[in-house]
Amino acid sequence: MASTSGRTRIEPWPWILGALLLSMVTGSLAFYRVARTNPDPLVVDDAYAAGLHYSERVRAERRAEALGWQIGLRATTEPGAANLTVELHDASGAPLEVTRASVLRERPAEGGLDAEFALQPAGAPGRLEARVPLPRPGRWRLVARIERDGRTVERAFALEAP
Repeated sequence: MASTSGRTRIEPWPWILGALLLSMVTGSLAFYRVARTNPDPLVVDDAYAAGLHYSERVRAERRAEALGWQIGLRATTEPGAANLTVELHDASGAPLEVTRASVLRERPAEGGLDAEFALQPAGAPGRLEARVPLPRPGRWRLVARIERDGRTVERAFALEAP
């Protein structure tokens, strides 16, 4: 728009609107990055039963610490499955023989995919193996459950599947 002095006046509104749009896009991308890098919350069908099970799991982990049992897990993942090796040792480092052993597969972000698989002896004492199918890529939680002499201990492990 021309002024009476012969100079053209530059309006600031297009620049202000452009800056507002740019800040909204930047804010949206920042929120997307935060959501993408943080783990998913747990989804369960029955929160009360899950709370009771969680309490039992904590007691089992404390029992393992008190007994000096060490549960180690190695996992090699491939599309659709994970090959697990669980090693069990007592407080002195000697391998432990177990009565029953299993691994529970849990999907933290989705219900209906939890399952339990038996761990099989793998030749060496205190070493167990299992192949656990992982139907979807993403975050999984594996809980090794070991029974020996009437005592049950558990240890949870996080796993990222391709």
